[in-house]
Amino acid sequence: MPVNHTFEALAHVRRREVLRILRKHDRLSAGEIAERLAIPRPTLSGHLNILKGADLIIGEREGTTIWYRLNLTVMEEALGLALSLLSRQPIEDGQLSSVFAASPSAAVYAASPSRIYAASPSKS
Repeated sequence: MPVNHTFEALAHVRRREVLRILRKHDRLSAGEIAERLAIPRPTLSGHLNILKGADLIIGEREGTTIWYRLNLTVMEEALGLALSLLSRQPIEDGQLSSVFAASPSAAVYAASPSRIYAASPSKS
């Protein structure tokens, strides 16, 4: 999936809210997400379709219910790309994997630009 789709999907505040909600739960139905956001289901459906198209979430059908969960692999790739753009040193593929698997917020901290710059050799 092109990374452009990922960042386009992340550009909307409601879609970022959906991701924050899903981060706190293993999985939720569209109805549960709509209830937490206090938005109509048709509006949410559009956002979910964009998030699914960007592979940021995965929908799994059980009977008549579709359960949504985060796709952390794509999130990690997007984070790695964003951080590599900010870094003076390239971030290798998979470098964030072990930290990100334990805690997405720890991965952001571990590879935050201020820590990357602090660890980079300064130009004299």
